[in-house]
Amino acid sequence: MKFSSLPVPIPDPLFAIAAEARAAGPQAIDGTLGIYMDEEGRPLVLPSVKMSIAELQQNLQTFNFSYPPLNGLPEFRESVSALLTTNRGAQIASIASTGGTGALAINLRLMHMMLEKTSRTIILPVPAWANHHPPAKAAGLAVLEVPYLQDGKASIDGILSAVKKMTEPFGLLLQVGCHNPTGLDLTENDWHELIQALQNVPCIALLDIAYQGFKEEPEADTKPVQHFVDAGITTLVTWSASKNHSIYGLRTGLACAFASSAKEKEIIEGNYSSITRTMHSAAPTFGQAIVARTQQKFSAQWREDLRAARALMQRKRSLLVSNLPETFHASLLGYGMFAMLPLTQDQVVRLKVEEQVFLPLDGRINIAGIPERRIGELCGKIIKVL
Repeated sequence: MKFSSLPVPIPDPLFAIAAEARAAGPQAIDGTLGIYMDEEGRPLVLPSVKMSIAELQQNLQTFNFSYPPLNGLPEFRESVSALLTTNRGAQIASIASTGGTGALAINLRLMHMMLEKTSRTIILPVPAWANHHPPAKAAGLAVLEVPYLQDGKASIDGILSAVKKMTEPFGLLLQVGCHNPTGLDLTENDWHELIQALQNVPCIALLDIAYQGFKEEPEADTKPVQHFVDAGITTLVTWSASKNHSIYGLRTGLACAFASSAKEKEIIEGNYSSITRTMHSAAPTFGQAIVARTQQKFSAQWREDLRAARALMQRKRSLLVSNLPETFHASLLGYGMFAMLPLTQDQVVRLKVEEQVFLPLDGRINIAGIPERRIGELCGKIIKVL
């Protein structure tokens, strides 16, 4: 058997465009990867995280570089659990992961184990994050895509329609806050109506929280999680530290499940560790240590950092609205890092070739990655290709 028997791989389109943007040099405008950038186009590290790193650096010679527990550092898991719910008595099973993507993969495999062989279907509202569908398929789940947008707004109609047709237990993957790629979120009434429809249905809800604190205060951003748990819906959570602790390359995340008892929590965590033992064994610890230190010692500063980040992203959105035609306004009324600009693929290609503006072909833009001083320039280039 030769390696030539392998299928010809298709490069990840997002990372391919990001590589083109880097190769184009500093004059390029890069709206590809979801990284919070400073005015010089470098990844911005939050002041609170810098403080945590400085403290850890002082003790780096004595940092424990041994194998960690399979489920991760206890202080990290406790810190993130406290961010997910104000109910200190909640039984939250958890395991540290290699970023939010790793947490997603772990929870999808757990979901596969929980669903019966005849009903391994997961409902996925689209457009979705580009890396939602592939790991669901890789976990052995059949992905049922339903529309997320209706008349340019986030809607639960497609989800409800699919739920009503389900005759067997199923999974449901939803983003909580700062939707990727649209930035357009469900309303409070939407969440309540959806939860009401799911209460008496055999559903496993997987809630993806990649941007906690980028829409509102951290507690407000996780309200849907608490609503799901209070309603008695089986709830899994995928959480990422990449954005809200600005440690993208340290690949730090947490997979969680809200258990009904201490015994159930123990069973879930045992299954979590069995899953990761076949993948990466245990997740890297330095990012976990940074998150734990930030939450334990610099939580107030962290919250100030997030307020500043939210204010800057909203300022950038306002500048885009002010400088682009009215046809763009509805797509920019969301929250967080992303929006989907109403551009054709031809216009996106022309932006790259003629104007050195790099975006994915679907028109998604990382607003947090564009320097504020270049927003006007970006808008001028977009108008040129319309």
